[in-house]
Amino acid sequence: MISKNLIKIYDEVKDDLKFISSSGVRAKIIISLTSGTKELKDLKEDLSIDTSNILHAIRALEKQDLIFKQEDNYFLSSTGIILGFKLVDMIKTISVVQKNKKLWLNHEISDIPQHMILRIGELYDSNLVESELIDIFKPRKNFSQILADSKTIKGISPILYQDYIDEFKLLIKNDKEVELILTPNIIKEIMNFMDPASIMELRELISQEKLKIWTTDHNIKVAFTVTDKFISLALFSTNGEYDTTKDLVSEHPDAITWGNNLFEFYREKSNILKF
Repeated sequence: MISKNLIKIYDEVKDDLKFISSSGVRAKIIISLTSGTKELKDLKEDLSIDTSNILHAIRALEKQDLIFKQEDNYFLSSTGIILGFKLVDMIKTISVVQKNKKLWLNHEISDIPQHMILRIGELYDSNLVESELIDIFKPRKNFSQILADSKTIKGISPILYQDYIDEFKLLIKNDKEVELILTPNIIKEIMNFMDPASIMELRELISQEKLKIWTTDHNIKVAFTVTDKFISLALFSTNGEYDTTKDLVSEHPDAITWGNNLFEFYREKSNILKF
């Protein structure tokens, strides 16, 4: 029913959608004005387009009540502001998808909740770190460097590398703040790897609140880490295997906020681990 209603709504607004998207000049003017008031010379500098084309597009936008002019300054109207920011979000979203198509295509995204998918454009300033023939462990080494360069670390891990245990112990000893959300199976595997002395050390770290661990019964199919400086996101292939060859990385504040919100979403659904 929702899809049918949206199709009907599309038919009602398709001309307005076409008006904005079919003209690069009109779209760029709207985008430029989302950052604030501009004079004609400012628009010309932003767009690198000749004055006559800009003025032609401005007249069309004024007729649609999307922008207005006061003295020498151009503003977005209230409706222009709303449509402008949605246009910016769509551009960012398309950029994220196209630039990182290898990560999204044939990979599982069902465990990224819908409200976070709607904000996926916040990852627009990101890079895909991939394994190479001459460096097959490139994503793994880059991830370790991210951890070393960060002070606070939050992560969800439905997979386990044996060297993760020693790596995170070293991070905590170096005064890093670590919070992890793990599945019961991963916790069980960790316990199998550790000797009694290491388990006692783990209990001590948790009691001192240097390490916080939550457990979730949900079989999460997304692995990510967000720190004070970076976000790292990896996915499972649609065949159910974890893809170690691709890691989306960003240090942009918008991406870090997105990662923190995703972590909070799962932390609210998890239980704190107590020994």
